[in-house]
Amino acid sequence: MPYAQNVQGLPKTLVISITGDPTTPHAGGVKLAETLGSALLTVKGEGHTVVSGGVNTCVDKIAADYLIDLKLPEPMPECSV
Repeated sequence: MPYAQNVQGLPKTLVISITGDPTTPHAGGVKLAETLGSALLTVKGEGHTVVSGGVNTCVDKIAADYLIDLKLPEPMPECSV
């Protein structure tokens, strides 16, 4: 699966991936994070979307910190659905 590489001016990014996502496999999220040099938030559980759904305060806090302040979480954080 090809991803953009060596993107000039790209700020530090956050990739969020659910281990049991039937649409976008977790391995793809891991690969994207590696390719971009991104932080990866692994969410253990089933489902396709998890950010800002109001069902996971762990994910919502990490996502809000990133979207508002570009604050990345500690290395290799995990949340559960």
